[in-house]
Amino acid sequence: MMRMRSISEPEVLISGRRLGLSLMVAICSAVGVGIITYYGLTKTMGRLLGTSLPQVVPFAVYATLVAVLCYAFRPPSRPPIALRFTGVKGLLFAIGATFVLIAACAPAYAFLGRFFGDFVHLLAQFTAVATDAKRLQGQSSSAWVIAILRGCLLVPIFEEVFFRGLLLWWLNRHMRFIPALLLQGALFAAMHVYPIVFPYTFLFGIATGYVRRATGSTFNTVLMHVLNNVVLLILGLHLFGH
Repeated sequence: MMRMRSISEPEVLISGRRLGLSLMVAICSAVGVGIITYYGLTKTMGRLLGTSLPQVVPFAVYATLVAVLCYAFRPPSRPPIALRFTGVKGLLFAIGATFVLIAACAPAYAFLGRFFGDFVHLLAQFTAVATDAKRLQGQSSSAWVIAILRGCLLVPIFEEVFFRGLLLWWLNRHMRFIPALLLQGALFAAMHVYPIVFPYTFLFGIATGYVRRATGSTFNTVLMHVLNNVVLLILGLHLFGH
């Protein structure tokens, strides 16, 4: 059976029970932190924060998810999370893979645009659900800053730690790498809920999973995810005229 392991990576076994329990603890902790943050800030700083408050809560939630998972599988620099710098070549490979993916998907969505209005309309729908570009129209600068940090940094870290770090590693213990890669890509796409983003998020999950295996690092896939989200946000801002 092919393992998701490079020469420099030791064999690290994680059970489904440990993974499931860790995820449950992370989710419960995040919910608790979200509730405490919301009611605590509403009573103490609600008027001062204004429209920034709805952005602070999900920021705290994602920060908690990352912290709990990284603590549960510490140190996060080692497998299965492997959030570590592996060299300039790994970074360049990740950056190149990101832009190749975007360039490859653009014609596919242009083709789909023929059946769903037009290409620009399809892109507007895509960025409306995949970014905060439309949701934050008219919000304060502080709300934008918090939302951008959450959407373009914390969310990528959490999703890469879980999907390309923990989940892909665990799946590859029970099946060959290609089925594991495809399954985590499908689960990653399903998590994004909106059908319009399914094709792209599935391919993104495949690309980042491959880079995770090729470079032995989720640091590189976090970089891919950050770049991807920044590009989509800029596109959304352009389309919605912010």
